[in-house]
Amino acid sequence: MIELTEARAPGYLRKLGVAPAEGPIAIASLSGGISNVVLRATWAGGDIVLKQSLPELRVAERWSFDRARILVERDCMEALGRLLPAGSVPSVVFSDDDNYIFAMTCAPAGGTVWKDALMAGDVDPEAARRAGALLAAVHREAADDDAIRRRFDDLMPLVQGRVDPYHRTAAAANPDLATAIEADVARLMEDRRTLVLGDFAPKNLIVYPGSVLALDFEVAHWGDPAFDVAFMLSHLTLKACRLPGRAPAYLDAARAFTQAYSAQAGAVGAEDHAVVSEAGCLLVCRVDGKSKAEYLTDEPVRAFVRALGTELLLGGEPRLAAALDMVSERVQDLAVAS
Repeated sequence: MIELTEARAPGYLRKLGVAPAEGPIAIASLSGGISNVVLRATWAGGDIVLKQSLPELRVAERWSFDRARILVERDCMEALGRLLPAGSVPSVVFSDDDNYIFAMTCAPAGGTVWKDALMAGDVDPEAARRAGALLAAVHREAADDDAIRRRFDDLMPLVQGRVDPYHRTAAAANPDLATAIEADVARLMEDRRTLVLGDFAPKNLIVYPGSVLALDFEVAHWGDPAFDVAFMLSHLTLKACRLPGRAPAYLDAARAFTQAYSAQAGAVGAEDHAVVSEAGCLLVCRVDGKSKAEYLTDEPVRAFVRALGTELLLGGEPRLAAALDMVSERVQDLAVAS
């Protein structure tokens, strides 16, 4: 088993014949999040991004996740490359299954990681609309593809990547919410209608003036499209809670995202009530699950997020637009209190 490092990568690429036998190869570490080693390799006339899954994720609590998820990601990237317009996802360059490594094309220059812009308070509703339209295209185009359904039928990525570390960990920390969270999990496991990306978040979108590029598909599975919509909404809501003075802009972006998604997803699109409850559940998970939002460092804000998530999860509001209005009101109260 090869464990990729900056030092080992040049020899590895030369041995495979991917990089030239002679000449310098520059290796730079990229953000692999909590779950992967990600390296960019550059040489005269070429460059690629290498990605290798880790057996244990980089979090405080133990979180094991089958390394074969990298093969799920590779196959999802190839499937999306067939379904979506050119430039929507990177292309697979090669795969080394025995070592849980694959390589992809580099993102074109001139883009901005959407999370970086959002964290700086730069909220572009047009980027949100493009993200919503892209997700709608994934859900719509994959829904009738039997080959994709068969390939992503295994729920391992959902269970190991989300349900156990997120939902069930948060349920254990909040016994009063356990029944509602388990009901949410049951829906995720049973409502299976299209390809779900599982990590559709600002950190995995590179924004360009006229398009967005999506990354990171290791949690891809055939499931409930509400998860992807709620996952993005939870991230936008968390950023509104972090910067409550900018909350109207973040929540306008959430509305732009959902409107673009709903307009283009078609009959397979996520249902409002499922998005609302899932978004609430995910907010609680980002406080009390294993993957905590790293920028929520103040306990009063964490408590606010937990309470907001609980209200969405238990409140019974089935309409997404009304739920977003409620979130806007609550976060305005947070801004006043701050």
